[in-house]
Amino acid sequence: MRQLGTFDNERDAERLAAWLVAQRIDAQAEDAGPSEWAVWVRDEDQLPKAREALEHFRANPHDARYANAERDAAELRRREEAQRRDAQKNVVQMRNRWGNPAAGMGMGMGASPRRCPLVLTLIVAAFLVSIFTSFGEEQSGGLVDHLWFAAPAAVRTEMQVRAPMWTNVLRGEVWRLVTPIFIHGDWIHLIMNVLVLYTFGGQIENRRGTLYLAGLALVLAVTSNLGQAVEATLREHFSRFGGLSGVGYGLFGYLLVKTKYDNREGYLLSPVTSFILLLFFFLCIGGAFPPLNSVLPESLTHVANSAHAVGLIVGAALAYAPIILKKPA
Repeated sequence: MRQLGTFDNERDAERLAAWLVAQRIDAQAEDAGPSEWAVWVRDEDQLPKAREALEHFRANPHDARYANAERDAAELRRREEAQRRDAQKNVVQMRNRWGNPAAGMGMGMGASPRRCPLVLTLIVAAFLVSIFTSFGEEQSGGLVDHLWFAAPAAVRTEMQVRAPMWTNVLRGEVWRLVTPIFIHGDWIHLIMNVLVLYTFGGQIENRRGTLYLAGLALVLAVTSNLGQAVEATLREHFSRFGGLSGVGYGLFGYLLVKTKYDNREGYLLSPVTSFILLLFFFLCIGGAFPPLNSVLPESLTHVANSAHAVGLIVGAALAYAPIILKKPA
């Protein structure tokens, strides 16, 4: 910081400093002693321009350009402060939000557990259900029969029903619209789904709150499970399906739209993550048909593709609906 000049009254020093600020020259007036006020310029590279302004001001202190200098400087400072606040809203704080987007395979891992209690609760529930049901292989009559969309035992007693997938739900067991998300086939299935939930769901809960994510996850769970049940009904066969992947793809679809069209919350979604999830999505669909079904691993040929597709579409639609509603007709 360099001293530009001094004045014998505060008023002139303040007016010149304000004029310089309005010209985007960082300056300030300070008390320099008895009956003396100094004007300082922070950036030495701006001194030549500031000196020209000083000379003009001393020669023409009552020039009209200086009349509103303080008001203009105050307005400029207000706008700059507003811009700084807006910028800070999009800054991802390492200590309480999400980490480097390059971390975790580009998936933005690293949320503070204190900021996503619902995500952690769902993860714990998925682990407990998977362990206590032996990854869905528990003997008939156990816990898992109460979690499937349709209980195998109920279907066996009603084999003549045209739509066996709906037997339990039509009896009023509406929890089955959600509970299949906690059943997983093996450790790989469970861990991959948990990572996706933690990565995407944690961001949303962190920024929008627990209740918002709860509503979003509930809609995605119900619609993705319904989509898979509808597919089984159209194909006229009984199907057991489970896992968080329908919800996971729904959250992915939600962030895919938000990061592109309305990212005020500062969500992170790397191109690598998007490529991997979309590649997996289409490989699983292709794995249900020749010739891919003969070359892909069996685990990719028996996937709840309808749950993935419905989740992805519903998640994207929920993210895009507010954007459409805000657009003028």
